[in-house]
Amino acid sequence: MKNKENVRRGRRARQRGAELQRQAVRMAKELGLDAFNRDRGGAQHEQGDIEIEGHWYGCKRRTRIAKWLKPEKEEEGVVVREDRGKPFIVLDYEYFLNILSIMKEIAK
Repeated sequence: MKNKENVRRGRRARQRGAELQRQAVRMAKELGLDAFNRDRGGAQHEQGDIEIEGHWYGCKRRTRIAKWLKPEKEEEGVVVREDRGKPFIVLDYEYFLNILSIMKEIAK
């Protein structure tokens, strides 16, 4: 028999992930971007969780994000890289959406 505590914890984690996906898509749409939740109902789309302007993004929600991943001082973002890996940037989501929105306007 399954431990009810573990079952509930898994369900809540899925709910929180789905909440983040919906929030991310809603925020993108508010800026006039084409955005879709592609991981509806736990289908786990092979390309990503959400699609914004034809590009795929994953959504990861955690109770806490490591402090070193968050911008500090007057930084707009943080560039991170693992050993022998390629660099990635961590940006405020609204800031990122504004960049996408500007790029969409320029492309018109």
